[in-house]
Amino acid sequence: MPDQGAVTAHALTKASFVRFEGVSVTYNAGTAQATAALSPTDLGFAQGDFVCIVGPSGCGKTTLMQTLAGFLKPTAGTVSVGGVAVTGPGPDRGVVFQQAALFPWKTVAANAGFGPTMRGLPRAERQARVEYWLRSVGLWDFRDRYPYQLSGGMQQRLAIARALANEPELLLMDEPFGALDALTREKMQEELHTVWKRRGMTVLFITHSVDEAVFLGTEVVVMSQRPGRVLARIPSPFARLAGERDIRRIKAGADFVALREQVLSLIWGEG
Repeated sequence: MPDQGAVTAHALTKASFVRFEGVSVTYNAGTAQATAALSPTDLGFAQGDFVCIVGPSGCGKTTLMQTLAGFLKPTAGTVSVGGVAVTGPGPDRGVVFQQAALFPWKTVAANAGFGPTMRGLPRAERQARVEYWLRSVGLWDFRDRYPYQLSGGMQQRLAIARALANEPELLLMDEPFGALDALTREKMQEELHTVWKRRGMTVLFITHSVDEAVFLGTEVVVMSQRPGRVLARIPSPFARLAGERDIRRIKAGADFVALREQVLSLIWGEG
């Protein structure tokens, strides 16, 4: 197991954009039902990184993300983006959940434009953003349809477009492909990578799939059993491979398998 002191010392060396400093979360603090979900955590990563977080169920992955989204106030410590403390949700951070959580009474275009509309952006700018992002995720031809008329994969692409239409600095994704079948999941992984590379955005991605984390991430963060703490940060080279990407060939390669097994061994060691 990596030395925790070494992990902590390295944790903030890339903290120019996102920083978790001494962040801990205890639910029902001060009561007999107090549950420590997250140990004091230091973590930082740079703009343009695609950071995947993995670990056993209940290890605090989602709790950590919720403090960054501004949905949950840490019991201790601070979270910041671009040097500004996170005190609540904001348009600089887009969030995509496991379920698409779309507005069923709104069309695809209206769902995608919800954020810019709520922010009061001019109509022409809203329409331009909606068209750009729906084209980016391959849904422009479906703009007048409703969510129930879309497949599960299409609904999730719409959820991503809705988050991106706000043009956030940071995209937070909590197991967004977990409910999809294997074929659709791999297609969505490729499409997400295309958007990430095109826009150079920063992504924090939570998943239970080690294969997904190793394929998508520029870095894989492995967390321990509850109360969660960072066990290791493992760079992954596959996200930034140049040229044509064959997802099946990459995942079958010896380097990919070796890195996947390294991550799995850390997780199993916590089981």
